[in-house]
Amino acid sequence: MSRQPAEEQRLAESWDINAAAWTQSVREGLIRSRQLVTDRAITEAVLRRRPTRVLDAGCGEGWLARKLTSQGIAVTGFDGSESLIADAQQHGGGPFFTLSYDDFCAQAHVLGEPFDVVVFNFALLSEELSPILRAASQTLAPGGCILIQTLHPVEASQGQGYENGWREEHFSGMGEGYKAAMPWFFRTLSSWLDELRRAGLDCVALEEPLHPETGRPASLILTAVPRPQI
Repeated sequence: MSRQPAEEQRLAESWDINAAAWTQSVREGLIRSRQLVTDRAITEAVLRRRPTRVLDAGCGEGWLARKLTSQGIAVTGFDGSESLIADAQQHGGGPFFTLSYDDFCAQAHVLGEPFDVVVFNFALLSEELSPILRAASQTLAPGGCILIQTLHPVEASQGQGYENGWREEHFSGMGEGYKAAMPWFFRTLSSWLDELRRAGLDCVALEEPLHPETGRPASLILTAVPRPQI
């Protein structure tokens, strides 16, 4: 098996293996950057769009869906991990579905549509993203957008080369109970923009939320919309 499929398979498997530990980390606020910056940043980015319906893609255990639902927004969530979706369903916040990105690309319509916002919050970790983004754009209502929060490429590359490639997350400092490292695909800023372009999307806004303690970018938030048809 080539490197890419092997890493993609490990990536998917890691979420079920680490589901309980991840859920604990999120719900007990054990990831400091999320508590200080990034959870609020993505929530506010969604709310600024004043959406009625939101699709939380790669929703994990559902914290963002619950947060947005408390603001009167109808949220649908999906994730490839059965374990994480079970946690999300137990705590409510909207309908949640177990759906891999491959299945989403093949049948995005099963989640209902249209959505005013499709949000990927630290949920795009694979090498090839344009098919996922293209499927997401097909579920958008007129005037809708895709919001992506991800690691800031400059910050995430410190100590390593600034070039696309597979890396590993060992969840150090995020809590106890993690049983497997998680492969994830690092990409440069230009690579992010290339993936949007290949998906027929234009980046209309770029935000860099700052960590209040370090003054450094804690994340990157991209707002993308379907490219107008000429």
